Amino acid sequence: MKTALSQRRRNLAASFSDVKVDALVITSPPNWYYLTGFTGDSGTLIVSRKGSTFVTDGRFMVQGRGEMTGVRIQQQQGSLYGSVGNFLKDSRFRRVGFDPTQTTVGQLRSLRRAAGPRVRWTATAGAVESLRMRKDAAELAQMRRAAILASDVVQFAIGLLKPGIREFEVAAEIEYQMKKRGASGPAFETIVALESGPPSRMPGPRPSD
Repeated sequence: MKTALSQRRRNLAASFSDVKVDALVITSPPNWYYLTGFTGDSGTLIVSRKGSTFVTDGRFMVQGRGEMTGVRIQQQQGSLYGSVGNFLKDSRFRRVGFDPTQTTVGQLRSLRRAAGPRVRWTATAGAVESLRMRKDAAELAQMRRAAILASDVVQFAIGLLKPGIREFEVAAEIEYQMKKRGASGPAFETIVALESGPPSRMPGPRPSD
């Protein structure tokens, strides 16, 4: 898996000539997980042709070293985006890409201010997502296992249904069974709609009592 992660970063860097950037700033947790395996929830990944650096705060330094291989880890000093901008300022990168669908106006302003006028910013939407669209054999196998697990849990949950049981009890049992059987958790909030009437006709009702 670690070899696959490094190959993903190389594939991403290989696309930089097409979008005319020297490095890409990645602020989306699902995207940095796809590229590094890091499961923390705070940080920013900078990928270039010469390597990758992950900037995060002190809470995640040990976790980052344990989960990431082939990625430099730098502890932020002050604000996250100020630290990322300072890193870019000290680097030799002239053209830096960012995804405008994932980077806020405020975050970009902080990056620009800290990086200085030498760095030119280029909106580069969907660079990582285009890689994520193509699943490798390991990903396909994992998706199949997840589908089988989810199907088994649904069948288990159907067996719980009886008069008087509450929706949130079924939802809690579904999520418990998912983790008990090896899942990291649900991909989205579990939907259980047992009550007849308007709530059950909603596309995404929340479990109630």
